[in-house]
Amino acid sequence: MIEQISAFHEKEYRKKPSVIVSVPGKMDLFGEHGEYGKGCVLSLGIDRRFYVAASRRSDNSLRFYSGNLNERKKSTLSGLKFKRENRWANYCKGVIHSLMDKGCTLQGMNITLFSEVPMGIGLASSSAMVLATALAVNELFELKLPPLTLIEAADWSEKTFMGLRESFASPMVCYHARPNQLCLLDLQNLNMDYFVFPANKLTLLATDSQVTETMSDEEKAEFDACCRECEEVLGMKQGKMLFRDLSQNDLSSTVEGLSERARRVCLHQVKENIRICDFRKSLTSGAYDVAGRILFRSHESLRDNLEISCPELDWLTKRAVETEGVYGARMIGGGFGGCTVTLMNTESTADYEARLEEYDRIFGFKASVFPVVPGEGASVHLSGEA
Repeated sequence: MIEQISAFHEKEYRKKPSVIVSVPGKMDLFGEHGEYGKGCVLSLGIDRRFYVAASRRSDNSLRFYSGNLNERKKSTLSGLKFKRENRWANYCKGVIHSLMDKGCTLQGMNITLFSEVPMGIGLASSSAMVLATALAVNELFELKLPPLTLIEAADWSEKTFMGLRESFASPMVCYHARPNQLCLLDLQNLNMDYFVFPANKLTLLATDSQVTETMSDEEKAEFDACCRECEEVLGMKQGKMLFRDLSQNDLSSTVEGLSERARRVCLHQVKENIRICDFRKSLTSGAYDVAGRILFRSHESLRDNLEISCPELDWLTKRAVETEGVYGARMIGGGFGGCTVTLMNTESTADYEARLEEYDRIFGFKASVFPVVPGEGASVHLSGEA
């Protein structure tokens, strides 16, 4: 892929790139809806990556080329405003805007993008894009910024420039991911812990339902509102409590003054933190069947408490756990579409894929399957003036 994006860049700009970087997509196994409650997220960087090549210009122009789409966009350093017609290039513009706001001195640049990460199915393709752009600009102008500053620039682009409600965990995991390891990020203090995924014994399969994620920012905002309601009713702020400090019993039945919707949303937050701890213990001890059941219970909570699943995802997870050798399955991503992750022994892959033939007959489209391996975090492949 390094040679391919280099060739794209040279053909487009008649100049070799001086910088090539890449960032992995990301898959969440637990906790992706817990940012407001400062919970934990268990994730992995995947072995499909977003590549960015860059070279300097002698003016203040910005040129963007997408190798996937064969599209070109342009802007200037003085014209970094969101423009609907710039579509995907707005993500890059937001990163550059953020870095300049931080006091970085930049000049014009040529940027080429190419992604192996599927879009719109919950694998953080946009987070990988903005973080790769930040890393490329950092290398191109020798800014020597610390990782957290690059992550903040990526996060600002998505949240402020693009106006999206994306999690800070996404660029964090994309940057710090490690091969063959799962990443446990504590959103309270941003500490990252790691433990080995036994790839010699287990396989993770992503199954694309072919249903596009449709969860709106308004629906994401509702989760935050539910958490605020719970904090107020239970007096959590006065006691400086987090959702991890609550027990299941605190929310297991009706709470006076708390709406049923808020109770169920917050119950998911509380139980999800517990599931993360239990999953880690089970996986590291070799109790894969227990780990799988915990994964499926998380899906049930996403379906019943958060109510963000859909018939296609429910069918995929249910059929998965009915397959011999499959330990568990769960939807991933924002909700109402996207893909599932299935934890299984390696020998069961063929049986699982055979079951998916029925999906086509029921829903009218074919689910696609691909293995996922925990991959390397942010990487610089080429750095130096060309």
